[in-house]
Amino acid sequence: MSNPFTVRWLAGWTFQTVLMEGQIQVEAHGFGICLRSAIRQGESPVSAADRLVFAEDQRRRALHKAWLRGERLNELPQPQSLASATPEPASAPVPTLDSLSLIKVA
Repeated sequence: MSNPFTVRWLAGWTFQTVLMEGQIQVEAHGFGICLRSAIRQGESPVSAADRLVFAEDQRRRALHKAWLRGERLNELPQPQSLASATPEPASAPVPTLDSLSLIKVA
């Protein structure tokens, strides 16, 4: 197996095996992104590459379907109104410009 390598049924992707963080990983480059995953015990680099791209494809399809349905993923909570907010007591005085030392750059 040469490094980088390709997988016939994954057109548009190139792969290479790398030693990173003390383990052998497969790195996938294609369509403007780079993916990396550790090779599991008993797994070949080709099957690890297939698993890596398949998982990314499933993730992208799910995001696309959610977008078509109009769902918002990871919705942010609505901020509370400031009318009921009470000011917090100041724990330390806020430094003013007079108390700060100015540094001149020569």
